Amino acid sequence: MGRTPTELLFLTDPLEIPLKEPSWFFGGAEKDSPAAQLAYAQGLERAGERDEAIEAYDDLVRHWHATPEALTAQLAIARLHSAAGETQLAYDADIYLLAHFNGRFELTPILEDATAQADALARRELDRTFRLTSGAGLRQNYERIIHFAPRWRRVPDLLLRIAELYSENEEYASAITVCDRLIVDWPAYSKLDDVVSLYCRACRAQADLWANDVGRLAHLERLLAGARTFRPSHPDLAQFAEWEQEIRLMRRDRAYLAAAFYDNPKAYSPDAALLAYQAFLREFPDAPQAGAVRERIAALAPAAAGEAAPGGAVQSRSADAPSQTQD
Repeated sequence: MGRTPTELLFLTDPLEIPLKEPSWFFGGAEKDSPAAQLAYAQGLERAGERDEAIEAYDDLVRHWHATPEALTAQLAIARLHSAAGETQLAYDADIYLLAHFNGRFELTPILEDATAQADALARRELDRTFRLTSGAGLRQNYERIIHFAPRWRRVPDLLLRIAELYSENEEYASAITVCDRLIVDWPAYSKLDDVVSLYCRACRAQADLWANDVGRLAHLERLLAGARTFRPSHPDLAQFAEWEQEIRLMRRDRAYLAAAFYDNPKAYSPDAALLAYQAFLREFPDAPQAGAVRERIAALAPAAAGEAAPGGAVQSRSADAPSQTQD
């Protein structure tokens, strides 16, 4: 039911998280060994000098990155920022752990905290009247977690959040594709009904953006039909069927306009209009326009037949049969 778009390449492509480097401009570590620096930072934390402790922990990571003490220091940085509700700083500290210390600590608590921070950042931004962070930036918060822990049990939850952010940003085609990824790869996901609801809503919203494209409308119509077949017990099945019918009617009316477009003797020969009307009637025999279409077919048929006869007086100006998808 779809293909993975370039937006999902984070699952295989690395996202660069720069390594912390010593900052000689602002001064170096206070102590001359990682063990002494760690004891110094922990003493500051116990004394309630939180900001100074974070700075001392950070200096340890920058100067002795490959040591066990650096891991302890980075974990402390993440913990202190998270406890203070410093959402972006806590998220960045968690991601740094995942990027540069992965495999050396208990993974789940850091993943859970990073997800909580990403959720908080998304809620805060979506509540703003004037947003400071793009939808792509909010999605990347979840994409990074997936990149560093692609087999985590909560990856489907993160993909659902990504799909919701695409939809929130009116990027419905991408939302559809992410939902499709969820449906195909996690068919036993506990929130699959939510995924299918978002999928179908996005199909209906995308139809309004593709209202002039008969071929794409037909594709969305098929996607909705497929979703209903896939989830026949969904509580919103009737709504999905209604949306599918709305898209079909949009496609019907656009197809009629496309066929009528060729009914112009100054630009096209009678056979072009005849073929277009016949194609419309084959697919929509019960359309409100069907009566008028049949009348036009009857009127055009003699002229088209005369054009096709050897030595016919009328010369065709349409080399190819018209397409229903052509505007």
